Amino acid sequence: MTICSARRDGWGMSATGEPRAEALRQLPATYSLALRLRDAGLSEELIAECLGTEVVTLGPLLVVAEAKLAAILGEASPP
Repeated sequence: MTICSARRDGWGMSATGEPRAEALRQLPATYSLALRLRDAGLSEELIAECLGTEVVTLGPLLVVAEAKLAAILGEASPP
């Protein structure tokens, strides 16, 4: 399995009822995968490759993903 195949098999998703894991499941796949790969410590270049996007778009994508995750969790968005 390659890192980029994580999109298809749900790699990195906790089987427990942890609130963050549950919230990640509710996000659109691109946002969820971006956050999971970042949390796993992958480089921006590899995350962008896995998402099929340019590295320059990754920062804004992660900001939106964090805001959506925070909304699901009922938290204030990070500054």
